Amino acid sequence: MSTTATVNGGEAPEVLVRFDQVFKSFRTSRGRRQTALDGFSMSIPKGAVVGLLGPNGSGKTTALKALLGLVRPDRGTITAFGRELPAEQRFVARRMGALIEGPAFTGSLTGEHNLRLLAELHGAGRDEVADVLDLVGLDRAARRSYSGYSLGMKQRLGVAAALISQPDLLVLDEPMNGLDPEAVRHMRELLKRLRDERGMTVVVSSHILAEVELVSDWVTIVRNGRVICDASVPELLGRGTSRLVVRVHDAATAQSVLAEHGYEAVAAVGTTGAELQVEPSPGRPTPSDGSDVLRLLTDRAVYPRELIVESASLEDIYVAAVRAADAATTGRETRHGD
Repeated sequence: MSTTATVNGGEAPEVLVRFDQVFKSFRTSRGRRQTALDGFSMSIPKGAVVGLLGPNGSGKTTALKALLGLVRPDRGTITAFGRELPAEQRFVARRMGALIEGPAFTGSLTGEHNLRLLAELHGAGRDEVADVLDLVGLDRAARRSYSGYSLGMKQRLGVAAALISQPDLLVLDEPMNGLDPEAVRHMRELLKRLRDERGMTVVVSSHILAEVELVSDWVTIVRNGRVICDASVPELLGRGTSRLVVRVHDAATAQSVLAEHGYEAVAAVGTTGAELQVEPSPGRPTPSDGSDVLRLLTDRAVYPRELIVESASLEDIYVAAVRAADAATTGRETRHGD
């Protein structure tokens, strides 16, 4: 686990929550033990939006449930707000709000009525209800029946319910699942407002990598119950390599020219002509701005229609991290088999 990474290029952040070598297994319906968390270790920086990424079954939801006290780890330690869990779960619970596995409200009641019932449990009043409804953009739909809400509105009401206690830490499990583009954008803007305007720490488990990249300060990637990457978004993107894409009319000639000078150009034919992804042969540096490739082509009368330097995306980093983790697992299994 990375402990020296920074948020947005600054100093090492203050850690609000820490998982240290947490293990959790469940017994399946067939009586077998299935490992959900296998030495799970991660940090959640204070005041950041943290994206928790991983395929289905990777352990993301189990980790969040362990933090919230919904499951008890077999061993390992979890600390939050300087308190160890689950021993001080009641103290920590007052400072956390969560939406796990979708919202659940009474369909015949209005959104406002549902929240008012929940607010009574937290000692909150009408002002707090009105505040969170306005914050999530449901103030105009507050008196509509919950059964008539769209999926995006239901998700927003779920977030409003998690905010009713005015938490310092908000935990959201797949809040963008099934949302249309407008609803996804609203959710992204809401998460940024909670961080920037209310100083809230937000943990978002999601499969939508592009959205996580847009909203997150910090990313944790989980695979098979283990954290395989835990760092700030700028640091992660800095680890990736840029790609040089060249669009030409004569792909074969361009490939030949570039091969003569130590470049490999992989062709993918699109609707607007040939598109080449240019990579250096082993031992050559990656082309940073494309000027060398452009010079080589134009010297041989091959004139690109377009030349683009594409920076690595979070998706690229994610795929590379998962493949490396899988390769390492396969290597361990092979050695063990030998």
